[in-house]
Amino acid sequence: MKSHFLKQGILVSTLMMISALTIFIISSCNKEEMDKDEAVINDNYYVKYVISCSYPRIFSNWSVTTPEGNYTKNNYQTRHWEQTYGPAKKGFKCEVQVGNGEPTIEIYVSKNQEPFALKTTKTGMSASYTINF
Repeated sequence: MKSHFLKQGILVSTLMMISALTIFIISSCNKEEMDKDEAVINDNYYVKYVISCSYPRIFSNWSVTTPEGNYTKNNYQTRHWEQTYGPAKKGFKCEVQVGNGEPTIEIYVSKNQEPFALKTTKTGMSASYTINF
């Protein structure tokens, strides 16, 4: 009779261990999937605008889009301007408009803690890029 209860106890213990491991494995898989989904939702992007031209040319009256709205600088002539804005979300449209002059416009984007990457460069009065990575 003792051996019957002993075998039954070992069987119950084994089934409990298997159940616990199964629950642990299933919950681990779901957590990884959730982490991936959260990473996509929580990505932050930073936009760096660089507007410049070489001597003797200058530019003035420019506007750029920021996550908080537009930034505009009027009645100021210069050869170089740069500024970083953020955080922004995926799908944000980065735009630059220059009123006077034809400078080189560069738009850089950084995702989370990654370094900035040049996304577009153009000589002229406007440039744009939509964040899509």
